[in-house]
Amino acid sequence: MFPKERRKEIISIVNSTGFATVNDLAKRFAVSVDSIRKDLKVLQKEGKIKREYGGALKVDGPVAQTQPHDSVAATVALQRHAEDDGRRAVAARAFLEINDGDAVFLGVSRTNLYLADMIASSGKRLIVTTNMIDVLPRLARNPKVAALATGGYLNVNLNGFTGPATISLLEPLLFSKAFIGACGVDLAKSAVLATSVDDGRVNEQVLKNASYCFLLADEGKFAIHGGYRYASVSDFSAIITDSTNRDILTCIASTGTPVLC
Repeated sequence: MFPKERRKEIISIVNSTGFATVNDLAKRFAVSVDSIRKDLKVLQKEGKIKREYGGALKVDGPVAQTQPHDSVAATVALQRHAEDDGRRAVAARAFLEINDGDAVFLGVSRTNLYLADMIASSGKRLIVTTNMIDVLPRLARNPKVAALATGGYLNVNLNGFTGPATISLLEPLLFSKAFIGACGVDLAKSAVLATSVDDGRVNEQVLKNASYCFLLADEGKFAIHGGYRYASVSDFSAIITDSTNRDILTCIASTGTPVLC
């Protein structure tokens, strides 16, 4: 199959499922993950998909495929800015839950990059464990933070550690509070989703080890319903979100899980 034909198939898959991982696409088309990454890069430039950690997301609405290139680029830039604002808001609310002396876990999540920056700028004395590589240099700016990397199999798509080795290394570690992300949240099924089985199983282990576990979910995550289900909404101590959508907040409340905004 030629790259152009493969990209058409990728668009069809992403539009039908809402999300597709790099690894799954590579297996489906029997090509390397690098080839898929190149495909996704091209498709994102054309405005036909949106790249996310480890895969691609559906672009809402048909306009992205029909607009001129410059207009698409501007639309994507605005969307990213709005998403980043949402993640910052979620991170800022999450930071309020962290107390001096806590043993904290930060999972693979772009929101946790902002949370790590806030921790680094604070005077809080913490022990922070993470399986996300980009979190570590941020935490290193605060000498009061003892940072611990889980180790394990390095998933280059997530830029973090996953797999059985990571789970084994996590088993003896206990956390006061854990902050975990998701690739999507299907409220109709009360399902919290990960991009892959390995990523999800790491999160499952963290849920067992944390006294309080917070789900970090900016509003866009509630529109994504494809992925590996690693938990139910009610498994979390609370959901931290920037959403003010009444329907979303009502659905969360119906699970009995507190919402922190």
